[in-house]
Amino acid sequence: MAQFAPPSSEERDLYYGGLPGGPELVARSSSNPWVNPQKPDSMWRGAIANMYPKSFRPAKRDVLLHQQWNNAASSLRKQILDAASVADWAAIDILSVGLGVGLKNEFHNTLLIAVAPGSMSWHQGHVLALRCKAILEEHGIKDVHCEIRESTLTFGANAPEDAAADAPADAPTEDSGTPDSVLSGFQLLVSSEPITHIFYEKYHTDMSDKLGTKISMKDSDSTGNKGLYLALSQPNARGEPRVVALTCRHHVLSPETEGLQEYRHQQSQPSKEVIQVPQPTYEESLERLPAVVTTYRRTARSADQHSPDRAASYIERADKLESLGQYMERYKTPASRVFGHLLYSPELACTSDNTNGAQWLRNWALIELLPNRHQSQLSALKNKVFAGSLLSVLNTWRNAKVSSSATWPALLVKRDVIWLEKTVVPMEELFTPPDDADDPDEKALFVIKYDKLDGLTFGLGNTLKSIVRYTGIGGREFISEEWCITSATRANEHQMAFSSEGDSGLCILDAERRVAGILTAGCGINGINNVTYAQPVERLLADIRAHGYDVELV
Repeated sequence: MAQFAPPSSEERDLYYGGLPGGPELVARSSSNPWVNPQKPDSMWRGAIANMYPKSFRPAKRDVLLHQQWNNAASSLRKQILDAASVADWAAIDILSVGLGVGLKNEFHNTLLIAVAPGSMSWHQGHVLALRCKAILEEHGIKDVHCEIRESTLTFGANAPEDAAADAPADAPTEDSGTPDSVLSGFQLLVSSEPITHIFYEKYHTDMSDKLGTKISMKDSDSTGNKGLYLALSQPNARGEPRVVALTCRHHVLSPETEGLQEYRHQQSQPSKEVIQVPQPTYEESLERLPAVVTTYRRTARSADQHSPDRAASYIERADKLESLGQYMERYKTPASRVFGHLLYSPELACTSDNTNGAQWLRNWALIELLPNRHQSQLSALKNKVFAGSLLSVLNTWRNAKVSSSATWPALLVKRDVIWLEKTVVPMEELFTPPDDADDPDEKALFVIKYDKLDGLTFGLGNTLKSIVRYTGIGGREFISEEWCITSATRANEHQMAFSSEGDSGLCILDAERRVAGILTAGCGINGINNVTYAQPVERLLADIRAHGYDVELV
């Protein structure tokens, strides 16, 4: 008979060594003794750097498991959720878990339950893990164990990069006196040439019409992300095209202060205006830019005699940054950077879009763009994400476990951006494993995300659906079906995070540049996610249209 004992402190701390953030093990259903997976040449036992790293990968193909788990009405899913109700759980995933030693048989499909840190003892977790293992076996799934780890859900907008000075909500602001000439002058920029160095890249992209830029409500310091541009079929009263930006609702409507109810813009009411770049971030950028310019000019002077070409390069960088800083200085008040207003957001609630009862959290909002705040005509606006130089993309690419069928970066990147196709990855494709998926990494959907902090990150889509539990939103709980993504770090390396806290709302695309999902949340420790969640864009577009907005990808 199997003998079970609480994990040692070493096992608890190192069992998930190699995962982003290093979550702690609570309990597992397997009775196999844990052995510290030190590499043969390890000098210091217990050092994570000397261990074969644990990683999460897309689940291996299992017809019976996929048929039952991906059906929300199945008794398997219902019983697992009922069993997990004894815990303060955040997410339930089924992934392939194992050690990155290059052996396929080291990875096994595993039911993973994330619980709040410190909320569950080993005994409680062990009982739950054994119960879930028994439920799986009762449904004919014999080779899937259950593991419980400590991780929390990262859902809300991240805090501003610098804290802004507090002021009463009704206090007057400097925006009230912003001249009309300044307001009308602000436009989101279009790059006239490839961006070739990191500081100019960072600040110019902030001010551009690319996806993934940080946004905020004009009267709030909350931070969100611009996810996707959609064209409305109905023109405005002047016959001009209308374009909206898709983002997460919680970025633009605070559940705590504005409730969960539907919002629809009324012409007779003041607009809820949205700005490019949250104010604390903008002020920090304006403070830093002069120092960067000074450093570049100093470097140019010191290199002038020995390397004229290098000196000229730094002078060019300094000139470009200085010019951009002068442009940004003109729009340092929030009201001067308004690029659109909140048009619509449905009630923040779970809804169902199919016959098997799958519930998902409706957390989207539409921001209508102002034509005079964009250098491009709205009719010419395209969905694109910043990629950086081809060399930087190749370096990121080499560090990822990339499917041999994925498109080579040179074909993805044009003039430092990735231009998205006007097609969507079907949900059926997201949740159907390929017939020949012996290596789930090789056949998994390869996906890409851009954010300002991490740049491009690469991931792998899981074909088994995840169940995410959102709590503390307006005093309510929501249990939502989501698409799970792991990072595409090579198997013998420590796994990098595909997303971080504050990334919700970002667009996820596949290697064919098709639009796949909108990032909704992550699960991890200290804001470092070991698992990422998204809603399929096909589902979101259908829901947007059902609310009366006939939209298409631009």
